[in-house]
Formats: sequence, structure tokens, C-alpha cells
Amino acid sequence: MDVAFLSNLLLVVDSGSMAEAARRVGVTPAAIAQQIQAIERDLDVAICLHPAFALPKAYQWHLLREEPIVVLAHSKLAAEEPHELLRREPFIRYDRSLGGGKQADQYLRAAKIVPHELFELNSLMAIAMMVDRGLGVSLAPDIVSPLTTKLAIAKITLPMKTEPRRFGLLWHRTSPRERLIKGILRCAEQVMECA
Repeated sequence: MDVAFLSNLLLVVDSGSMAEAARRVGVTPAAIAQQIQAIERDLDVAICLHPAFALPKAYQWHLLREEPIVVLAHSKLAAEEPHELLRREPFIRYDRSLGGGKQADQYLRAAKIVPHELFELNSLMAIAMMVDRGLGVSLAPDIVSPLTTKLAIAKITLPMKTEPRRFGLLWHRTSPRERLIKGILRCAEQVMECA
């Protein structure tokens, strides 16, 4: 296993984005994704969203990060009521085939909101940039990324309770690499505490 891959994995955790980690080390996001897959294969551990089903007892899960679903709006709309924004403003939908997009869609249905949909995109960064330009609002996971800090976007909390998107590590309890997995887990937790 290449130690640089582990360093880049921690950079992904720290920055909250494969794209940002790739930019910082001067490679493509696809290269970072391949490095993470190599780590997962070598360690027999997965970095993933929490499964939507009960885990078999043979597996261990450890939460690294939670991202609640929020309304993304231009900062000039920050004081407005979130449901009214979703009903009134053009809507930039987060891809419904992705976990966070499914959660957003479920929320809209539960709140009986039918937005005026413009686009459906699978990139949270593209959505954030479009919101920054005043093209509409979105309902998406509250990502933390240095790329969004300079954008004029407000993250507005929803009035109804939602389940956050949960990222973590998943591994087989009897893995022969458990000590190494626990070491990576400790490092990831330290990075998350600093973020």
C-alpha cells in the first residue's frame, strides 16, 4: 500500500471533497477515487454512506461525518423562510439517483412542496456555484468544502426534521488488518476534529 494514498485519503476527509483533495495535490479527482479504492481493497475496509439496511453482525461501522440536508440559497435570501424559497425560486435539484438527492426528494414530498425545477445535477459544487450566481435554490447535503467558503450562498436549516447523510468506515469485524483499520480510524477522527 502506498503511504501517499493514505495521505490523500486524509486530505479528502479534511477537505470534504475528492475534487478539492485532487486540486491540492495536482491530480484528477478520478485518480484520488482510484487511490481510495486501492486502500479499500488492501485494507478490506470501505469508506461509504451508512447502509440503508441493518448491518449483519459480522460488520463494524464507524461514523466519521454527518451532513444534514439544507436549503442552499443566495446569501441575499438568507433570512427568508426555507419552504417558501423552495416553492417560489427556480429549483436546482440534486440528482435523485444519489443518496443525498433521494433524501432531498423525500423531504420535498413530505413537505408537499412542488418546486419549479430547472436542472438536475450530480455535482454539489456545480449546484453551489449556480446558487452563488443567483440561478436558483437547492435542497442538498450541507457539504463543508474550502471551495464553497468564498461563494455567496446561505445554508438554511429546514423546519422539518431530516435524517443527515452519514459517512463512515465499514469493515469486517474479524479482519486480520483490524489494527491498521483502527489506526486509520484514529487519524480520520483527528482530522475531523480539526475541520
